[in-house]
Amino acid sequence: MRCPDCGAPNRRTARFCDQCGGLIRIVARSRSSASRPGDRRIVSALFADIVDYSRLVSELDAEEVVARVDEAFGSMAAAVERYGGAVEKFIGDAVFAVFGANRAHDDDPLRAALCALAMVESFAATARERGEEPLRLRVGIATGEVVTTRRSLAGVSDVSVTGETVVTAIRLQELADPGEILMDEATERASRNRLESTVVGERPIRGSSAPVRVHRLRGERLHRLVGSTGIGLLIGRTADRARLREALVETRETGRGRVFLVIGDAGIGKSRLCADLEEEARGIGYRWTWTENLSYTMGEYYGFARSFAQRIADEESTDSGSLARRLLFSPDIDEATIRRFGGAIAALARDARFSGWEAEAALVPTDPAQVRADLADVTERYLRRLVEEFGPRVLVVDDLHWIDDSSVPLLERLVRTVVDLPCVVLVTSRPETRPAWVGLDHVAVIELEGLDGPGTERLAATVAGADLSDDATAILHERTRGNPLFVGETIRALREDGELVLRGGRLHLRDGVRTGAVPVSLRALLGARIDGLPADARDTLQIASVIGMTFDAGLVARLAGRTDVSDDVGVLAAAAVIVPIDGSGGTWRFGHPLIHDVAYAGTLAARRRTLHARLADELERSEPPPTTAVLAAHRAAAGDTERALPLLEAAADRAMASGATAEAVGYWRTALGLLGDDPRSEVIRARIESAGLLDPDRVSVEIAPAGPGERAPVR
Repeated sequence: MRCPDCGAPNRRTARFCDQCGGLIRIVARSRSSASRPGDRRIVSALFADIVDYSRLVSELDAEEVVARVDEAFGSMAAAVERYGGAVEKFIGDAVFAVFGANRAHDDDPLRAALCALAMVESFAATARERGEEPLRLRVGIATGEVVTTRRSLAGVSDVSVTGETVVTAIRLQELADPGEILMDEATERASRNRLESTVVGERPIRGSSAPVRVHRLRGERLHRLVGSTGIGLLIGRTADRARLREALVETRETGRGRVFLVIGDAGIGKSRLCADLEEEARGIGYRWTWTENLSYTMGEYYGFARSFAQRIADEESTDSGSLARRLLFSPDIDEATIRRFGGAIAALARDARFSGWEAEAALVPTDPAQVRADLADVTERYLRRLVEEFGPRVLVVDDLHWIDDSSVPLLERLVRTVVDLPCVVLVTSRPETRPAWVGLDHVAVIELEGLDGPGTERLAATVAGADLSDDATAILHERTRGNPLFVGETIRALREDGELVLRGGRLHLRDGVRTGAVPVSLRALLGARIDGLPADARDTLQIASVIGMTFDAGLVARLAGRTDVSDDVGVLAAAAVIVPIDGSGGTWRFGHPLIHDVAYAGTLAARRRTLHARLADELERSEPPPTTAVLAAHRAAAGDTERALPLLEAAADRAMASGATAEAVGYWRTALGLLGDDPRSEVIRARIESAGLLDPDRVSVEIAPAGPGERAPVR
């Protein structure tokens, strides 16, 4: 049987294509069917198979089997929906789900893993209720690049997800034992600070280009391991840390609370800065409570409030409901307040699974405004009694931008309450979220920027285990802008890909390597940021990425076949994805090199080639004309061998005449990549060898296009 997507031959019984991972199905393709351009994106694919299906068929009536399987599918689909994924297909006794295909999140691998755990627990809970043996699952999860395409066939719309990641998820499911969840390395790495797992080892995967390092998922960690990436040293935050330490000492002495809002982009080190204070805070007499907000719980009522209470209860080895009764209902409280507070907490228990209060549902007031007011009062009394009984405390509220709406007024009451309590509150948030209470006198803001050059160098050396060369450090800092997460992930990717070579006691980038590929984890993180933009703005961003790091809005409009893209540019600027270069609003620059790279990588290869060809045509007509190197870059990226080859040779000759041997070799390599087995490649290979390149077989098909007036760096 041939795959309807790629045409590769497969076994007659195959469910998915061994080559591309597409679903093997018979499709009546209408001549009028149309495909809308899709995206290349990072997703987490989950494949779960019900192990006991054959046993059910042999033991039960067919109608009962259908009922049991439908119920199982319903609980599995509910878990997928809860964690923001999409069920792509039900196939026989299996479910295929994808996280990040319709809308990317920066924690899709974690969502997929938690979904798998929820599926297993759902089966177990149903069996406990009925006193029967639970159904078991085999689950495989893989994270990586796929192509998503929305097809319309005979009036039916369908999203197709194609790529090696899908194949890997299927094969991992096949390797799993009943009741086992297996993950690939990319999934485990992206979510290791929230999951417990063990290494199974390297396994050959049929249909995969290389063996896969497999991990067995054991469960979810109770609390996130902040700074668990192996970096034990806080770098470049000396002044900020000293400021926070001074506040800890001052509050301990005066009993007057302080609140700090720590703002910065994802990966900049907000949580790491806060976590670094814990040992010192405990040393001077503070209790320490860390509460995080999670993207996939934003829709849960009072999710932050419940998590906050549970964290404190965990510290006292009790449950949240019992501790709340102990703190709130002391002998000095009157009956009316007991009833009022009891009703408010019963509402929280009903809406947010606050342990120990579910039976009090009859106390819930009928007026929602009264519930909100009473819960705010509960928050204040709870906090005051907590400090009275247990002493000074540091409260960390991580990822404020993901707090649920119901908890927002409760957090505000907490912030206002600590002004006369020995409490320090550390709140981390991304720049787009600035709460109303930020203007209070006892609240201060710390805005974190990327590390400077020396800081980037120290962090890179810590992650890599050796000092980097000056050139490698400069390229790394330019590429990551000193974002600690970006630095760490980029270094790891470079080492795994063999792009860092130890020479003379320092790590150097391999000859000709300028940047390396964007790590999967960063593509997922930045891809989620891009995915949050309106569709037209995303399209404009992709077109701009083909032009380069800098671009002219008018040129983008011409490539898009539109008269004006100013509205889209405004949206991108408001999201800080691009920044203006001049005051005219005509020339722009990507806000971060990795945002440019992710936008470019997310564009379908066929569309990229078309846009590069159009861009080259535009540049040839422009005044002043582009450099030969820039025009060669776009002709090569368009795959136009015959027009690119003379340009590449001319660019190489000019570079050699200027003594720029490395650049010349880069142009020749690109020419080799375009020529393939063409006999003309031997002439170019001889020129590369004569230039003294040690690795003449290392070729690159694409040149990273530069912006107007920039040199085109060679990948």
